[in-house]
Amino acid sequence: MPLQSINNDQHRQSSQSVWFLVGGFLTGALSMATLGWIQQRIRQHQQKSNHNVSNYSTRKLSSNGQNNRNSANLPTIVPTELRNEQLSRHTLYFGEDGMKSLQNAKVCIVGVGGVGSHAACMLARGGVTHLRLIDFDQVTLSSLNRHACATLQDVGIPKVICVQKLCHQLGVPNVDAIAEMYTATSGPQLLQLPPDQNKWDIIIDCIDDVPTKAALLSHCLQNQIRVLSCMGAGGKSDMTRLHLSDLRTASRDPLASKLRQTLKKVMQQEQQQQQQQQEQPSSTSNTTTKTKLGKDNVDPSSYLDDMDQLTIIYSSEKTVMKLANLTEEQQEQRDKSQFGAVDKFRIRILPVLGPLPAIMGQSLAAVALCELGQKPIHQPVTGERVGKNVRHKIYQHLTTREQKIRSGDLKIAGGASYTGPIQIDGDDVEYLLGVWRNKCAVTGTRLGTTLSLVRWDTGKPATVDNLVLLASHALQKYDQEGKESIPLPIQQRIEQRLAGCRDLNAEF
Repeated sequence: MPLQSINNDQHRQSSQSVWFLVGGFLTGALSMATLGWIQQRIRQHQQKSNHNVSNYSTRKLSSNGQNNRNSANLPTIVPTELRNEQLSRHTLYFGEDGMKSLQNAKVCIVGVGGVGSHAACMLARGGVTHLRLIDFDQVTLSSLNRHACATLQDVGIPKVICVQKLCHQLGVPNVDAIAEMYTATSGPQLLQLPPDQNKWDIIIDCIDDVPTKAALLSHCLQNQIRVLSCMGAGGKSDMTRLHLSDLRTASRDPLASKLRQTLKKVMQQEQQQQQQQQEQPSSTSNTTTKTKLGKDNVDPSSYLDDMDQLTIIYSSEKTVMKLANLTEEQQEQRDKSQFGAVDKFRIRILPVLGPLPAIMGQSLAAVALCELGQKPIHQPVTGERVGKNVRHKIYQHLTTREQKIRSGDLKIAGGASYTGPIQIDGDDVEYLLGVWRNKCAVTGTRLGTTLSLVRWDTGKPATVDNLVLLASHALQKYDQEGKESIPLPIQQRIEQRLAGCRDLNAEF
C-alpha cells in the first residue's frame, strides 16, 4: 500500500477520534445542561408550591395517639410539563382517559417489606398520586437483600418512611405513611378515608402473618373493596411458576392453604356477629335477616373463586428451603416468644431469595396499574400447565362429542344442532384450560376428575368463545336438563368469562 494512502487513513482515523471525543463532550454538556434546567425548574416550582404541601403529611402515630408530621420529608413538586414527560410512556399505553383514572385512584398497601415496597415504588413511578403505606416494622440489615429502596443508611427507620421518601423524590405528594401494625381491631381506623372521599380503589395485601392477613382480607371482602394479595415468597426460587389466580386455585403454597382455613373461620365469625346485631332490633319479628357477602344470591364463599373481588399471586413451586433451625439461645429458653418481633409471630427465620418477592411485588403493581388504567389483564394463567396427554384427551373428547351430536347418538335438553367441525386446536385447548382455571365452570371441581369442553350455545360453532369446561357429573346434568340445571349467578359468571374471550379475540 502506498505510504500516502497509509497516512491518509491514519489522518482520517485521527479526525474521527477527535470528532467522537468532541461529540461525546457536547452530548455530555447538553445532558448536564438539561439536567440542570430540570432541577432548576423543580426548585422554582417547589418554592412556589411549598404552602400546598402541608395538606399531606407523614402519619406517624405518637405515644398519645396523635399524628405527627415529619416536616423534613417533603415531597418534590414537579411542574406539570415535566410530570407529563415523566409519565409519557404510560400515557401512550393507557391513553389520556386511562391515565386520568390511574392518577385519580387511591391505593393502600399493607406491608411494605420485600413485596410491598416494590409494589409501592412501581405504583409511584406509574402515576398513582394517592398512596397509603401501613407497616409497623423497621428496616433491618437482613431486609436489604429484598427491599426496594432501603440502604444501609435506612437501617432502624420505619419501612413506611423509607418507601415514602422515595415516593416523594419521584414527585408523588400524597403519601400517607402509617408506622403501625394492622390488626383486626385497629385495621378499620387505619384504612379510614376522609369523609369527602369514597372507599379505596384497590388495597394491596403484602402481609406475611396469616391471622393478620385474614383480618385484612375479611374487612375488604365485607366492605366490597377490591383487594390484591400476595402469598408465600419464602423458600422458593422458580419465578416461572408464579401465577395470578383466585384463592381456591392456589396449590403447593402453605400460606394459601392456611389462609383459606383461617379466612373462612374469620368470615363466619364476623357474619354471625353482624347477623346477631341485625336481629336484635327486630327480635319480635319472625323474619330473620341474613347477612350476605357481595351480590345477592351468591354463596358467601364465592370470594374463593371471584378474582374480580380477590386476586392473589402465588408460586406453584414446591418449597425448596425450610425454616431455619432455632438458635442455641432459642433452644435453651423455654419461653421463645421473646425472640419474635411481635407476639404470636413466626420465630424461626424463613430463607428468602431476594428477587422472588421483588418480582411478586412488581407483578401486583402491574395488575393494579392495568386495572386502574382501564386496561385489565385478560385471562391470566392461574395454575400449572396441563400435560400434553391431558390436553389431547380433552380435545379428542370434544371431537367425539360433536360427532355424536351430528349422528344423533347424543341428545341434549333443548336441542343441539351440528354446526360443523370444531374450530379450535391443541393450543386453544391449553388457552381454554387457563380461561376456566383448570376446573369445572359450574362446580369448581379441579383436574383429577374427567373434564370436558362443551359448547355453551348449542346453536353456534365450537369456538374459543363458546366452549365451557365441565366435570363429568355437571356435564351429565347439563345434557339432561340444559342450562336450567345451572344456578343463574353461575350462568352469568360463565357468560361474562366467555364475553372476555370474545373481546380479547376481536383485537386480533
